[in-house]
Amino acid sequence: MTQADTHPLRIGQFSAYYGDRPDAMAELIADGVDVLTGDYLAELTMLVLKKNQMRGGVGYASGFVDQLVGNLDDIARLGIKVVTNAGGLDSLACAAEVERACRERGLDLTVAAITGDDIIGDVDRLLEEGQTFGHLTTGKPLELDDRTVLTANAYLGAWPIVEALESGADIVICPRVTDASLVIAPAAWHHGWSPSDYDQIAGALWAGHAIECGGQVTGGNFSLFHRHGDLGLPGVPIAEVASNGDSVITKTAGSGGLVDVDTVTAQLLYEVGGPRYDNPDVVGDLSSVLVSQDGPDRVLLSGARGYAPTAATKLSLCFEGGYRNSATVGITGGHVEAKVAWLQREVAKAVGSPESFDQFRWSIIGPADSSTGSFEDATAWVIATARDRRRERVSRAAFSDRITQLGVSSIPGFYTATPPQRERLVGIQWPCLVDKESVTARVHVAGAEHMVEWGPVATNDSFTPAHDSQAPHVEVEDADVVESELGAVIGTRSGDKGGMANVGAWVHTDEQYRWLAGFLTVERIKELLPETAGLDVERHLLPNLRGMNFLLHDYLEMGVASCTRVDAQAKGVGEYLGSRVVSMPRGVLAGR
Repeated sequence: MTQADTHPLRIGQFSAYYGDRPDAMAELIADGVDVLTGDYLAELTMLVLKKNQMRGGVGYASGFVDQLVGNLDDIARLGIKVVTNAGGLDSLACAAEVERACRERGLDLTVAAITGDDIIGDVDRLLEEGQTFGHLTTGKPLELDDRTVLTANAYLGAWPIVEALESGADIVICPRVTDASLVIAPAAWHHGWSPSDYDQIAGALWAGHAIECGGQVTGGNFSLFHRHGDLGLPGVPIAEVASNGDSVITKTAGSGGLVDVDTVTAQLLYEVGGPRYDNPDVVGDLSSVLVSQDGPDRVLLSGARGYAPTAATKLSLCFEGGYRNSATVGITGGHVEAKVAWLQREVAKAVGSPESFDQFRWSIIGPADSSTGSFEDATAWVIATARDRRRERVSRAAFSDRITQLGVSSIPGFYTATPPQRERLVGIQWPCLVDKESVTARVHVAGAEHMVEWGPVATNDSFTPAHDSQAPHVEVEDADVVESELGAVIGTRSGDKGGMANVGAWVHTDEQYRWLAGFLTVERIKELLPETAGLDVERHLLPNLRGMNFLLHDYLEMGVASCTRVDAQAKGVGEYLGSRVVSMPRGVLAGR
């Protein structure tokens, strides 16, 4: 494998998050890949690593090192490159641990570390200099008051990784880089792309986005799973990136799961907004991407268009948001509403009214059947969750202990699902932008350290979506309407974007898309998902995917770490939408 190689580069994604399956790396090596990439850094993970550091632990994903050690011999023998963001908050320490493991095994592998994303020490100065760190969705300027900033990590791009590979690195340990950079960089290095090869970089961006979540593109978390029988354990994803930026998404041979237009479309719609996708190395146009089947378990992504990036990059800033606690009480049998009301009155007297906390939520799950089903069917879970900047308000003594103490003085059949819990520190996620000139990436390799410049940036915004996003119109005859779950026609995928929930939906035929674009409006979403009442909801149409994407603003409050919803990452919202029964034309339903 050499620079400017014309052969597609096979990149396998062995980790989608910190805690993903540990055998994926070995599965990819056995299948034959050129590069192993691993993503460990959900935005919440940075807070988790910070808490670990505060307890005296390491600031990187130590599980990566454990997984790597067992595969180092094969990696060295086969000349496979490894690129990962497992460095987290301390990429230098992670790289040192990997180097130690290589020495112990007698392997001559060059390990590089990248730094420069962490600007926590510069936040106060930048605020004084006039950077407002306006929230990406609300525009509200950052106001810290007396709250402590826990993490402040700018998203680095691909070119520091390219520099490390060009310097001879076999293993590149990154901090907070964009997820897709792990794929863009080795592809750019392998094919000899320049920073201004925007269409090629955009193609690699979508390949990276497709495989960054591992099994989600090979049949995992797949809303249409029931149409395919037993999919088993999904295989590990591979992107074969060509020199023109097109790619084929596939998976390890002989593995479970599925790679088809649906699984790839689902992932392309995951955690995005509209057609425009800002990356520090390129502005990608999702409306330009074409998705087509290229054989069994092979899907071609082609046609990607890219534009010069802006002069800013995303900054993931996390500051202290107080503490939270929760308690779960079981309610079984009849009179559920009366029991819940009684419990809520008693809890309010014991811990304080919901209005007295910064955030308080009652979540009631079930019952499925309170009169004729099993014990489990007749049981509801009632979860009280509180968050407050005043630690004493949600401490174990003031909150969970007091709810537990209601045991024999409350509703009949009272029991708790867990012992009383201690309060937990909450981090408020604050996504914003920072000027690239305030962020300097450094590559540490072979005993040397050098800075890497950002690529060129746009002098004006020339982004124009490849496809018209206006809703098509279709005539529907009322006499030919049937009642059906939306999921009989649409596929869905949902997740979190800071404080927003992202819900993607797509269909299979042009007729279905014309109907869906006219039917599933913002107003309709608010009817079908009553939890969105009062929230700002955006809709973005993507005709090339026969799909659309909704952004539910503030659905996750101030982000995953602080959200009091049961599903704090909005993973189930798409399934919830698919289960809603609506009226649709018979022809649309038959078209599936």
